[in-house]
Amino acid sequence: MKIQAEFESQDFVSVNSPMHASDIDSISLERFREDVSLNLFSIEQFYQRQMERAVKPHRLQFNAIIYIASGKGEHYIDYKKYKLKPGTLLFLSRYQVHQFCYNPDITGYVLSFDDEPLFFGHDDTLKDLISTALSEVNTLQDADLSLLSMFQALQDEFVSHGQLFSGEISRTILRTIILKTVVREYQSMKDKRTCSARANTYYQLKSLIESNFHISRNVNDYAASLRKSCKQINKVAKENTGHTVKELLDNRLLVELKRLLAFSHYTITDISVKMGFNEATNMTKFFRRHTQLSPKAFRAVCRQNEINT
Repeated sequence: MKIQAEFESQDFVSVNSPMHASDIDSISLERFREDVSLNLFSIEQFYQRQMERAVKPHRLQFNAIIYIASGKGEHYIDYKKYKLKPGTLLFLSRYQVHQFCYNPDITGYVLSFDDEPLFFGHDDTLKDLISTALSEVNTLQDADLSLLSMFQALQDEFVSHGQLFSGEISRTILRTIILKTVVREYQSMKDKRTCSARANTYYQLKSLIESNFHISRNVNDYAASLRKSCKQINKVAKENTGHTVKELLDNRLLVELKRLLAFSHYTITDISVKMGFNEATNMTKFFRRHTQLSPKAFRAVCRQNEINT
């Protein structure tokens, strides 16, 4: 089967295999892709460096956390507007589209990071949980204001870069921020009765969907990669999300279609090809079934909102 062969050639069994640059990452947007391993800027410094690009919709190729220490404002992640106030944390995972709304009165930090400084190698027992949490939670509105001291401590390590253990101290602070905030929030959203083994299977399934939804939306392929039956992975998906695996695949595809329609200049035919549809009409039927709008109408609404903003 052709799709199965593609899975094998792309090491589909690996739950953390990255997307290829020629696929989802090729969204026709201005993208941030500096040498991001672990970077920290005050919001004021960030505006000085990135103002022109930051206020336009852009797609991330890394993870980021924005912490608001003072001031109020707004920020867009994909299609949703988030209100900012002191203590707000925004979590931006790889491939999301977001946009800053400039307000010079806002202070805080912008923290960007790749996987390397975040995880203790491929065998890190928290890797799948942290990755899933970052993709599921976009904001905390009333985070602990004491987190400010942790960002300041991380900033101190950047100033003292090169000193003994500076890298490991920075990694520890970064993981502590994430575990105290986004991971705890994600865990609180989950059913506490879900056993650890099934939760781990869900994290692996979520990573597989993120990396491969544009290749296949056949539930059998995901079950085979996890060495589970379709019934087993559907049970895991329902326990953790209330949705079947097919619904999770459709939802992830729908998010990507909306991003491409709203923020890129690809034609509808190009988008349908990139997302694995045999014909543009099939994509239109799928999109209309889930949104009651055609792709063309959705794009027009987004463009109109852009004009009125």
